[in-house]
Parts: sequence; structure tokens; C-alpha cells
Amino acid sequence: MKPVFFFLAALVLLVVFSSVSGQRGKGRLGVTAFEPDLDAALEGVKVVATKDGEVLWRLSTEQATMPSSGSVANLGKVDLEIPREGLIIKSGSGVYDLDNNDLMLTDGITADTGQMFLRSDHANLDAKTGEVVSDADVVVVGNGFVVRGHGFWAKGREVKVISSVVASIE
Repeated sequence: MKPVFFFLAALVLLVVFSSVSGQRGKGRLGVTAFEPDLDAALEGVKVVATKDGEVLWRLSTEQATMPSSGSVANLGKVDLEIPREGLIIKSGSGVYDLDNNDLMLTDGITADTGQMFLRSDHANLDAKTGEVVSDADVVVVGNGFVVRGHGFWAKGREVKVISSVVASIE
């Protein structure tokens, strides 16, 4: 998920540009100066990562806030589409770690492949491996089955429920 880095790079450039622009305007009458210690916020953010013309993923969020003193970007509602996997992931909010490019999805997440649907409270996406892990309760619903448990590991369309697994066939 290295292309997620481009999303954060854009946020960093915005903060740097705002700080530099603000410094140029300090002291001039009629020019509003930007303070360097303010949070940078983007609204209605849409990021599309491509490689060799293929869309790898699309991320949209209602808001991305990057505190000037931190190394994370706080995201509003997150919609993440991975077309190659036929996967759509949604969460109530998220946090993107600038230091390691990982994405933490919070406030209830859903993942939908069209054949399988997963619900959990939160999960972490490891940018280096593409793995999604969680220590929260999980429900996986598919054609004719429901699996409940605690904790999960997922990559692409593969999901493993870690413990307290209860499966039922419908």
C-alpha cells in the first residue's frame, strides 16, 4: 500500500505550503498570515492510487486533519475500494500513521467482497504486507454461513477468525 504515502505526502506539502505562505505574509498590512502551529484540514478528500494505468485503490474521506505537532492524519468517515480484490471497506473514522504508512480503521468497519461481508469495531491495515488485523469481535457472513469470533487476520479475500470461533450454516 505504498501509494497511500502519496496521500500523506500531499497533506505534508499542504502544511509546509501553508507555513511558508504564512511567514511571507507576516507583518504586511491586509495580508492574513498562517500560524505554523495550526492543524491542516482537507475536506472532501479523494485519493486514487494507480500503477501502470491500473487503479490499485480509491480512498475517500469527508475530512483529513493533520495536527502540526504529530505524525498522524486523522480521517473522517473512510471509504476504501480495492478493485482488483472486488473489496469495499468502510469505517466511521481512521488514523493514518505518517511514520510507517499504516492505516487504523475505527468506529465500526465493514468489508464487502460481494460474496462475503465482515463487520468489526476496528482494524489495522499494514501498508507493507497488505494484511488487515484486529483484536476486536468479528462477524463474517457469506452465502449460507455465519462465522463469529474474536480477532481476525485478512489479506485480499482471505479471512481467518482467530479465537472463540462459532460457525453456523444457514
